[in-house]
Amino acid sequence: MSVTGSDDEESLPIPEKAIRPLGTLHLTLGVMSFQSRERLDAAIAFLQSLDVYGLVKQAGESAVEQSSNHLINSQNSPHLTNEGGKTPDEGLAPPLVVSIAGLQPMHNPSSTSILYASPRDSSFRLQHFCLALQAAFTEAGFLIPETRPLLLHATIINTIYAKERSKRTAGSGHGKQGKGRGGFDATHVLERFGETTWAEGIRLEKVAICEMGARKVDGEEGSEEYLEVGSIELP
Repeated sequence: MSVTGSDDEESLPIPEKAIRPLGTLHLTLGVMSFQSRERLDAAIAFLQSLDVYGLVKQAGESAVEQSSNHLINSQNSPHLTNEGGKTPDEGLAPPLVVSIAGLQPMHNPSSTSILYASPRDSSFRLQHFCLALQAAFTEAGFLIPETRPLLLHATIINTIYAKERSKRTAGSGHGKQGKGRGGFDATHVLERFGETTWAEGIRLEKVAICEMGARKVDGEEGSEEYLEVGSIELP
C-alpha cells in the first residue's frame, strides 16, 4: 500500500504487513520473564489480588495534586500548564476512558521503523495508574526493572513485521533506543496524520498478562491478537 499526500503525487510506500492489526493494539507496562509455570501463576495471582479500583482512585488524587501544582507554577510561568489548560475533575470516578490520537516516530522521523499513537486521557489518571501498576509488579519481583520513563503508546506501524518471522530478532528495533531496522522516511506521513484522532471514548476494560508475540486469529484473514494468560477487569 502507499500513503499519498493530498497536494501532490508523491507517495510513500509502507509495507502492508508493517501496519499492525487492530487486535494487537495495546499499552505495554513492562516485560516479564518466567523460568517456571509456578512463577507465572504467582504473577497472575498477584495481578488478580490488586485493588484496581483503589489504584484508579489514587491515580485521580495524584492527577489533581499534579494539576494544582501546575496551576500554581503557571502563575509565575504562564507556559507551564497541563494539556489544553484543563484541570482534572476531583469528583471524577472510574472508568478510565481515553482517545487514541496523534502519530509519532520512535526514532528519527527521516529513518524510523516504528510509528505510534498516544492515549489521551482528559482526567489525567492513566499515566499515574500505569506507573502504580508498574511499580507494584517491579517491587514484587515480577517485572524486569526498567530505567527508561514509561512511554504509553499504541504501535501503529512497525516495519520489523514486514520481514519474515524467522529472520526477526525479539525486540529488535523497538523502543527509543532501538536501532530502527528497516527504517523509512516518515516525514510526509507525520505531516499528514500527526494530529489525527484515530478513536475516541475508548473504555479501558482490563489489565492483562500476555504472551510475547501476536498470533493469527483462525478464520479471520489478517487478524492477530496476543494470547492472554491472566487478567483483571477494570472498574
